[in-house]
Amino acid sequence: MPAVPGNLTEVNFGHLVGKAPEILFTLNAPNAKPGVMIPTEPVSVAPAADGSFTANLQSTEDMMDDAWYTVSIKWLDSPGKYVKADWPDWQLRVPLGGGTFSDLFGRPPKNSLMFYVSLSPPTSVPKGTWWLEDDPTDPENPLNTGNLHQLRKV
Repeated sequence: MPAVPGNLTEVNFGHLVGKAPEILFTLNAPNAKPGVMIPTEPVSVAPAADGSFTANLQSTEDMMDDAWYTVSIKWLDSPGKYVKADWPDWQLRVPLGGGTFSDLFGRPPKNSLMFYVSLSPPTSVPKGTWWLEDDPTDPENPLNTGNLHQLRKV
């Protein structure tokens, strides 16, 4: 499974020492890969004392339906009760090779229909992306085709 390393810190760069932090990764919906069904049971990771963690997660790019993880953090507050923080609108998409948490986690684009204008096709594109095969800096470039391609993950 792809590894997703990261680091959990407080705003003052402390590490929630003594607060038993736990990071929860939950798939957005049940999903499947060839020969495998994947439920939405959260994967729980406890960071080390220095805040470092590694989550071993299923890649989302080869799942049958559009997939991502939501992320929650819970910890003990001073009276000893759990506090939880969620990012319901943010998504963690995990490629086959994994990657650093800070590079993979973020808000989904608000514009669900995106157009890229370049001479080469973009990589790792979100759903609904189109590519206009043109040089945006030089309308007279002989390599401009004006072809419009709808990009899809396969």
